Amino acid sequence: MNAKERLDSYLAGSPVDRRPNLTIVGSVVTQYTGIGVDEYCKNARAMAESAARAAEDLKLDYIQIASDLAREAEGYGSKLSFSPEKLPTVTGYALDDITDVSSLHPLKAADIRRLYDLVDATAYAATLNDGIYPMTLAVGPATVAGNIRGVEDFLVDLYDEEEACGELLDIVTETTCDFIRELAAVGARYVYVADPVASLFSPAQYQTFVLPRQKTIFAEMERLGITSRLHMCGNTEAILPYSSTCGARIVDIDHAVSFEKALDAVQGRCLLNGNIDPVADVFSCDAAHTKNAILSVADSVGRTRAMFMPGCELPTKTPLANVRAIAEALTEIGG
Repeated sequence: MNAKERLDSYLAGSPVDRRPNLTIVGSVVTQYTGIGVDEYCKNARAMAESAARAAEDLKLDYIQIASDLAREAEGYGSKLSFSPEKLPTVTGYALDDITDVSSLHPLKAADIRRLYDLVDATAYAATLNDGIYPMTLAVGPATVAGNIRGVEDFLVDLYDEEEACGELLDIVTETTCDFIRELAAVGARYVYVADPVASLFSPAQYQTFVLPRQKTIFAEMERLGITSRLHMCGNTEAILPYSSTCGARIVDIDHAVSFEKALDAVQGRCLLNGNIDPVADVFSCDAAHTKNAILSVADSVGRTRAMFMPGCELPTKTPLANVRAIAEALTEIGG
């Protein structure tokens, strides 16, 4: 059973040899080609080649087409600093005042060079291994808005300037939907939305500001025949009853969330995926510890219908033997 067959079959509820491995390896893939993190973020072909090699060696069930979370914000005018050692940081935000949002208008994905690079990378990755799907990153509305305005300032703005915040979220949601249409045009079948800033919202704020925009994004994926996944790191336990209604087929949960409570919260509306600690259980331990951590989380929920992986992206220098241990554990768990 190849990765395409495994992923499609598991999501359809059909028998599989093991659970799909959707570990977010992040810039760990640079270990396979020796490129710097800055090149990983700027060179779409090198990123795709690194990710394809990582997927094969680590027995992932997708080729990760992703790097940083600031591509969209950069297109709207935020300034970034790149480094060969770490993911880029925002050094200047596009909006000094949320009320200046009227100066912005929705951009097309093709207007944002590094964003459209992911479209090209998705098409290229599909040629590198015909047995595994590319799965491409789209950044969620709260996180794009945070990278345009500044996360702390945007969280304050939610109380003081609700209308302007909603306008910014609508603008970036429109860009994300255009990006998804571009991905569909090159044959994308799987897309995941990372929206870590949304985990900082209260449940009421999430329902008001984020959920309607996420629903728009996932409805567009459904319309285009794309299988969707939502990733929000941190403690999302209070948000899960609502985020599980957003339309995403797969919802990731981080190590701060009880898997058992998460299953109760989502009530079968989506397939949960998580949730060992990416640092304590993968980065700063040995391979045996990593394997046992995956086995333990599976046992904790009676090996119910769910997927198991680190709850968030792995650090760049994570030992590859430890990442391979995730697939070993999934093989032992079986289908």
